[in-house]
Amino acid sequence: VEDLRTPCLICCRATLEKNAATMRERAAALGVALRPHFKTVKTLEAAEIATDGERRRITVSTLAEASFLADGGFDDILYAVPLTPDKVDDVLALHSRLERFTVMVDHADQVSALLARTELLRTPLRVVLGVDCGYHRDGCDPHDPASVALVRTLCDAAAVRFDGLYTHGGLSSAEIVAVGEAERDVTTRFAESLRASGIEVPTIGVGSTPTCSVPPPHLAGVDEWHPGNFFAGAEARRRPVYSENEPPPFRWLLNQVLTRVVGHYPKSNTLLIDCGWTGASAQGKESGTAACRDLGQSRSGYGCFPLNPELRIANLKQECGEVTSVDGAPLDFRRYPIGALLRIAPHHSCASTHQHRSVNVLGADGDTVVEEWKICKGW
Repeated sequence: VEDLRTPCLICCRATLEKNAATMRERAAALGVALRPHFKTVKTLEAAEIATDGERRRITVSTLAEASFLADGGFDDILYAVPLTPDKVDDVLALHSRLERFTVMVDHADQVSALLARTELLRTPLRVVLGVDCGYHRDGCDPHDPASVALVRTLCDAAAVRFDGLYTHGGLSSAEIVAVGEAERDVTTRFAESLRASGIEVPTIGVGSTPTCSVPPPHLAGVDEWHPGNFFAGAEARRRPVYSENEPPPFRWLLNQVLTRVVGHYPKSNTLLIDCGWTGASAQGKESGTAACRDLGQSRSGYGCFPLNPELRIANLKQECGEVTSVDGAPLDFRRYPIGALLRIAPHHSCASTHQHRSVNVLGADGDTVVEEWKICKGW
């Protein structure tokens, strides 16, 4: 790592493999199929680990991710963002080259735009309906009769195939098990009402990293699970993928940003680092306090320093960051010479991954770079 240009993204392959295996085991125990989300890992190699080498059954947030995976030999891809008319041509192109490609809708106008362009399809395009389970970001209201009418429109169209329901609870600060239960109950009850009216619901997909990490007691009626944050960031540290008796935080926190000390400013009790929000993202400025509490950094935003818990990020500029002490005590600048490496566990790993073009993969010693994986960019 001493030879790397900073700031840069680093991760431990062994930790990713363990996280992925643990999530697969948990899904199997609950009787659901795992459809991991690509939005965090964003590399073919990590996606292959997440899918246990099968390169099938995966979720994406952008069409760029879907194309990137298709080029890498993946299939059975779910595009889990409401579809807009400008993207229909790309959707049809992906549908024509993949054995199984699925899109998500949650509004009648989206369906109309899709049906206007799909008449000449040789095989029906799979479509799932997004359901709002209480997160209120996207998805239709499961209690609104218009949602049932929308499903009927999909079922009556020859060019598409209604393939079930999809929901996402998000990174809620509420009690995690209760959020997972809401995901399950709201979506399965809506499916029951659809089936009672004679509509077949082939698949029900629920889950986010928090609710898959600390799941409800059962997932009766659910078919698929789609966590994404296998690159565990500081936000996910509060919702561990595996137990608290695992190795120290550095080994647990998979996705980190490597940065260097570039300045000493004793009068302001500040270190300057060469990583700004363009290297770690600006997320966590307000909510970092809770996210980093388990790492012993009670007043840290943007992320944490798992190997240096006495430090916190006070502010991130575009290309530089201001670092000071957690408790306000004077820094011992001799401990952090100019050029010294620090490791940031970013507040939200999805956002920090998107800031980089590749991730440097570390071996078992945690200091040797053994691979470099290309990160998917674009939308």
